[in-house]
Amino acid sequence: MPIQGASCHHRALGLLLALAIVPVALKAQKFKDPTPDELSMTSDPKAPGAAAVYLYREEVTDNFNHYFSEYARIKILTADGLGRADVPVPGTANGHRPTIEARAIHPDGKITPLNASSNDAVQTRSDGTQYFTIPSATVGSILEYRWTLAVGDSAVSGVTPGQQEFQNSALASEIPFWNVQEDLFVHKEHFYYNPLTDEERNVIGNLSITRIVDGEIAHYILFSGHLPPGAQVQVSPKQDYTLDVMNVPAFVEEQHAPPIANVRYSVRFYFTPYVTPDSYWTAEGKRWSQAMDQAASVTQDLKAAAAQLTAGAANEDAKARRLYDAVQGLANTAFSTGRDPEDIEQLGERGHLRSAQAVWAAKSGAPNELATVYLALARAAGLNASAMSVNDRRWRLFDPGFLSLQQLPVLLVVLHLGTGDLFLDPGQKMAPYGELHWAHTLCGGLLQTSSGAVTSVTTPPNNIKEAVTARLADISLDATGGMTGTVKFLMSGPSALSWRQRNLTQGTQAIQTELERQLFSSMPPSVSGSIRQIHGLDTPNGYLEVVAQVSGKVAKADGKHLEVPAFFFTHDESVALATTKERTQPVSMQFAGQQVDDAVFHLPAGFTVASAPQNLQLPWPGRGALMVKAQAGAGVLDDKRIFAVSFVLLPLQEFPALQSFYQKVKEADQQTAVFAAGNAGGN
Repeated sequence: MPIQGASCHHRALGLLLALAIVPVALKAQKFKDPTPDELSMTSDPKAPGAAAVYLYREEVTDNFNHYFSEYARIKILTADGLGRADVPVPGTANGHRPTIEARAIHPDGKITPLNASSNDAVQTRSDGTQYFTIPSATVGSILEYRWTLAVGDSAVSGVTPGQQEFQNSALASEIPFWNVQEDLFVHKEHFYYNPLTDEERNVIGNLSITRIVDGEIAHYILFSGHLPPGAQVQVSPKQDYTLDVMNVPAFVEEQHAPPIANVRYSVRFYFTPYVTPDSYWTAEGKRWSQAMDQAASVTQDLKAAAAQLTAGAANEDAKARRLYDAVQGLANTAFSTGRDPEDIEQLGERGHLRSAQAVWAAKSGAPNELATVYLALARAAGLNASAMSVNDRRWRLFDPGFLSLQQLPVLLVVLHLGTGDLFLDPGQKMAPYGELHWAHTLCGGLLQTSSGAVTSVTTPPNNIKEAVTARLADISLDATGGMTGTVKFLMSGPSALSWRQRNLTQGTQAIQTELERQLFSSMPPSVSGSIRQIHGLDTPNGYLEVVAQVSGKVAKADGKHLEVPAFFFTHDESVALATTKERTQPVSMQFAGQQVDDAVFHLPAGFTVASAPQNLQLPWPGRGALMVKAQAGAGVLDDKRIFAVSFVLLPLQEFPALQSFYQKVKEADQQTAVFAAGNAGGN
């Protein structure tokens, strides 16, 4: 079987050929004696402040001998690292557990081995994950372990019982995913993958091994990797793969970062019928386009429905809107009560789509199936419509060098109107006509063309004017600094869509509780109250409005003066980005948007405005802006703050400019206003 390797800077999806568990015969592998320096380590200059570090770790997937294993040596440096004594291990559907060896080596060189058998050592948590505990771990210990698990977990079908054991042993195989970057610093790592079983090496017998991917025979195995500079997967003449890496920093999840799949060091292997991106996307694009056309076949029923729905429509756009509303009115199985559309597996993916006719007749479908219904209705109404499969930015970015349709789980519809292309998201319940879910903006993938499909089109960004969060406060102060008033939150665009979809799956009571929590967390800690009204949860259009009555103490009072924060609402994001010392990943916002804050303070009788926040305009050309405007009147101060972010993805090299901008924003947000009683004058 031809096997080739190719690398690209992206994390990939794998393929597991699961067959029967068989006994594993391994060569004896000895643990390593620690060096004096390792025993005496109390800190690691390569990982300052680390609770623990990997001295060495190794992952092996050996399909010739039908096992995979992990070996590691971990140095515990502080008490916070003692949790590393609990080592996670894989399990199987049939309940098989790995063979385990483990020991703790103490700073004085004494050794405490794990004496329990593998079955006795492995424990199961409430979430189903399995682990074992290395005994007697202390600060300064080196924890050393190896677990080994036979490949495969189900029987080969279509053979006699006498052939079963032979087939199991000969064919059992696994395709690994290499975790190159852990949450601890790693001094040295080694990875090994032997993809060929004994059948494929023609050691025993001569059975033909056929792998099917996307309906085609997959002759090639490729790998997709994001690796440290200089690291490279090596392929030997025997067609096995190795990777050696040193001094890998701990992976830290950073605020506003791209999906982990795109930034964490890793390698995943996968089988494919093609070996170059051009050949893959050309061939698979045609197959995918044909499958979309078949699923969206225009039947007589759909023609009749489209004609009825668009009767009297003035133009193409009016037709498209009516059809969109009709599809939005169908039951969407991903947004039913108790479902979380961000956590559940994507339904109705390519290869699992019912026909548009079947979904229309059932009046219910998964997100991609409803998108297919819209595609069919649009075509039935005479509109020029194309399917487009894209990535989901919550989980990964599209990489045309990763030859797999599995990275494109979302189906959109593109209308080619006289006014230009319009991207629609019919599978997203409550998404307004013409607006995409934020995770489907700035995404790549396959777009249908007359000859197949292309990967050169990217979905548009969201409209910043349609992504507004307004926080309005009308506050009456007393002379002691106490306050009562009304607070309103208004949301449009992606934020409103998120709450509306959660309302469908969680219910209004749960949403009110969460809205209340978020609302009051954005105000001074002493302010309390409750939500009185929520409007716009059950409609995709217009603002979502939340109204609350509030009271508390917000001003410092000395009898003559009241000092209040100029901005009633908090801005934690500005503080966090302004104070970040280091950054290793690009900055990725969910969407571009505007935040409008407007706080009106009504002064106590006899008080006047002694000082107000400074009016300013703080531009960051092409990226964002801050505008502050304070207006003082008789017995009143109106503080307005408008903050806009106009970018979504920002290269790492621009982070210093972002930090400088947010530092200025933070300083502006720390202003105060002072009100004086009678003739008390300024502050």
